[in-house]
Amino acid sequence: MPSACRHAMRRYLLLPLLLASLPAAHAANCDGLPALAAPTAPGLCAGIVADGLHQPRGIAVLADGSVLVSEMRRWDAPTGRLLRFSQQNGRWQRQTLLRQLDRPHSVAQLADGSILLGEVGRISRFNLANPQQRQTLATLPARQRHPLTTFTLAGDTLYVNIGSSSNNCEQASAAQRQAGRCAEVEGDAATGVVRRYRWDGSALQYQGVFARGLRNSMAISVHPSGSVLQVENSRDGIHLPLGLPDDNELPHDELNLLQAGRHYGWPFCYDNAVTAPEFPGYNCRQSAKPLRLLPAHAAPLGLAWWQGGNAPAAWRDWLVIGYHGYRQHGQRVVAFASDARGLPRGAGVTLLGPWRGQHGPAGPVEIKAAADGSLWLTDDRNGQLLRLVAHSR
Repeated sequence: MPSACRHAMRRYLLLPLLLASLPAAHAANCDGLPALAAPTAPGLCAGIVADGLHQPRGIAVLADGSVLVSEMRRWDAPTGRLLRFSQQNGRWQRQTLLRQLDRPHSVAQLADGSILLGEVGRISRFNLANPQQRQTLATLPARQRHPLTTFTLAGDTLYVNIGSSSNNCEQASAAQRQAGRCAEVEGDAATGVVRRYRWDGSALQYQGVFARGLRNSMAISVHPSGSVLQVENSRDGIHLPLGLPDDNELPHDELNLLQAGRHYGWPFCYDNAVTAPEFPGYNCRQSAKPLRLLPAHAAPLGLAWWQGGNAPAAWRDWLVIGYHGYRQHGQRVVAFASDARGLPRGAGVTLLGPWRGQHGPAGPVEIKAAADGSLWLTDDRNGQLLRLVAHSR
């Protein structure tokens, strides 16, 4: 055998030994899952639980450790699905529970083990043993621009987003704008609000509007202390009436501490109670200011605290927000140290991202903490279900 061939053969035989000896930092593995090719904070890695999904959105981590994921699939047809992921023999197995759903989003498990599911225009309930038998618990107002049903469950209380039908109430007449009026935010079917319901064991009892002036509350979460936090997807196109070249840095998205009966400004105000140019007659001093301004067009869609005794010590009890936006401030997951009420303190730290996947910029949506210390999230642009965990490198 020629010398060159012998050397090539020797390298080929040694290759498995060389690969086996590489440090764990170079192995494409994250707690037994394929590692996501994305920047992470030190001590963390993101594993890919599932790939090839079609617009995955909401997540519910169930009491038995399995995970429900709503798969919207399309914006223009009721073709959504609800999937269940269960670990068997060290692998996550996928099961389809429901099909032909109308743009499903939020999902949660009640104390009795039954499931709440949000679709466009309604919230329904079913038992895992018989998911086809669903009961509609609440019918919601129709909205054009922000129709998805997002909610959070805290004990027996459900906070539900009723997103706006417009960008910034552009349908208001000149007289209405001068008077600080917007028809869509008024009346029983008002949009741009968060509603409150109570689960009494058999039905959802509507408790009325909890907070107003919230254009699109795509994530709401309740801290064990009782603090209700909301992330606001603020308006677009403010540069036109302001005469700016673009709106890349205005207005800021927001993190709000919701309190019963308060008005948070939309569509009349933006940022720290600044009067919107379309509503010069509105007094923004009567509006609640944001708890914190977030980057413009970050489009926050996920909000959770990384809680539990198994959560990584470095990030335990931190507030975690997913920035879904496709502009410069999006495509990442950011965390803030929080106080005893769950309120952020200090600057944000990027846990994951920014990153691009096979189909383009990442789009983190829902974020949920699990009892095993992991943090689950969906990326609807790249069709992935991800699991963020502590990882020794």
